Amino acid sequence: KESPDELTNVSHELFDKLSSYLETELGGTRDTYGLLEDLNKIATDQYADLSHSASQIKDSLRDLDVKYKLLLPYLEQLTQLDISVAAMEQATLRLDAYTKVLESKFKKLEKR
Repeated sequence: KESPDELTNVSHELFDKLSSYLETELGGTRDTYGLLEDLNKIATDQYADLSHSASQIKDSLRDLDVKYKLLLPYLEQLTQLDISVAAMEQATLRLDAYTKVLESKFKKLEKR
């Protein structure tokens, strides 16, 4: 049988090793918690940056929309001008064809 001193030494050793084990486990948990805090701060900063970027994009889009609405009457005028130019081109082509016909008739009359 073991003596009371041996039991005391063994129980002190047991408690020392148990204490060391628990300190190691708690230290790992503390480190993990610290890493999670760091990751959370990084994610929060990135979301803040993204929110700022989204706000700037929204403002830019709003400005572009205002500018587009200001340009819209001019764009409509350009469309009407393009339609008029196309109609003029067609009239010019018809007039050119008619002129050629008249020229041909005039040359026939001159030959007589």
